[in-house]
Amino acid sequence: LAVARVAGDALGVSAEFLLDGEEMDDAIAEIDFTLPPASRVVLLRGDAAKQLMPDLKLEMVDLGLDPAVFGVFVAKHAGLPLGAVANAVIKAHENYWDLGSVSVENVEESIKKQTTSTQWPGEEAWRPSDTICAMSLVMDHAVVPDPQAWTHVGGTENEKSKTREDRSAVVVLDGIVGESLRAALLAEITEPGWNHLNATAPPTSKWARDTNDGVNGDEEDEEDASSSATTFQEDDEDGDENTHKKKSWGLTAESIETVKNSRCSKTFLSRLASLYPEYAVRLMPCDALEPEGVPGGMSLMFGNGNDDDDDGEEGNSRIATVVGNAAVSGDQFQWHLDMDPGSLDASAPFTERFGRYVNRSFGRPLFVSALVYLNGPALWTPDMNAETLVLDPGTGTGVFIRPGPGRVLLMDQDALHRVSPPSRAAKIPRYSLVFKLCFYPKDPETRPSLVRTEWGAP
Repeated sequence: LAVARVAGDALGVSAEFLLDGEEMDDAIAEIDFTLPPASRVVLLRGDAAKQLMPDLKLEMVDLGLDPAVFGVFVAKHAGLPLGAVANAVIKAHENYWDLGSVSVENVEESIKKQTTSTQWPGEEAWRPSDTICAMSLVMDHAVVPDPQAWTHVGGTENEKSKTREDRSAVVVLDGIVGESLRAALLAEITEPGWNHLNATAPPTSKWARDTNDGVNGDEEDEEDASSSATTFQEDDEDGDENTHKKKSWGLTAESIETVKNSRCSKTFLSRLASLYPEYAVRLMPCDALEPEGVPGGMSLMFGNGNDDDDDGEEGNSRIATVVGNAAVSGDQFQWHLDMDPGSLDASAPFTERFGRYVNRSFGRPLFVSALVYLNGPALWTPDMNAETLVLDPGTGTGVFIRPGPGRVLLMDQDALHRVSPPSRAAKIPRYSLVFKLCFYPKDPETRPSLVRTEWGAP
């Protein structure tokens, strides 16, 4: 077997030229075949090499090498520059796993010319300038590796040891969601005509008390929660009549799909995209975040307290792009991260494409959670509690965000946080909708950040 590591100018040569000494068309050789940012590809040529793919992937992980997209040479690749073959493999990987900056669903909608506007009935005049920044801060300071958008072949010692000062961002915005859109989002996750002012629980037609993302966690688990891609809560084994207290209200899988595809949700995401025009904003590609792309694989790996099949094995909970919360008095919640791209399994298709990295790295998607508080139109008063708490683990301090009608909380998904349950005085659920997003930077050499200069220094 012949092995070659290729980058830069060598991407313009063919495999036949590199390995077999064959001549190349000079015109083809002079074409610039720069790969997409943060990409790494393993191309296998010949039957012997192709047979190595499964074992080679495992060996690379065991050796601590960076994950990569794997592809094989086929007949149509004969004579093509390596850059062209690698780009085709990357594109196929992105299309299959829906990893592009525009989701497959949105591409299909664009073809059908069903674009979503930022306008909403009663809020037709909405503009990004209507947004008011109530809070903009950074926290959780750390010194972390700083991979560049494009890594030079071999890499210098300086490049390999390059680090940066890193902080997670938390932004609170008013004015993105007006009263009309807020009411529509709340109706979407409940029912038309639902008595939101007096009903002590959400409608069971769309909600089930079986969500365990961070419910009833122990405070001593805080350190573990800060280092995991996500937190799964384990139930007690006795299965007593108090089991309902160990889980919180969450939207059913069917309801999540309906909410995700609703016009009001798409209008909100369109407004968010217009507020951050330097990014392509989309729902995160959840299945591609799972080990080997198997839905439920992450929860099976870590355990999440569910043993729905009564087979002694926990897990099989699929990562969700949209999460509905209806916190009620008596609930308890654990500190957790929504997602950390640096903690994903090496076999996850997303990791194969972008590698493992600390959020806010050059040329890589920024993982963002967008939480919309939906109770209203009356204000959520201080005595009702139910704030969102965000922790700075290094200092043991943090901030809280009080719910408000249509208020939006944006935070990097690796920010440590939890829900504070409502007080008894609230008497009703605190409704919120969380969109798990990826912000794809349009300029790969600009560091991604939720903080905007027009809001002043964080």
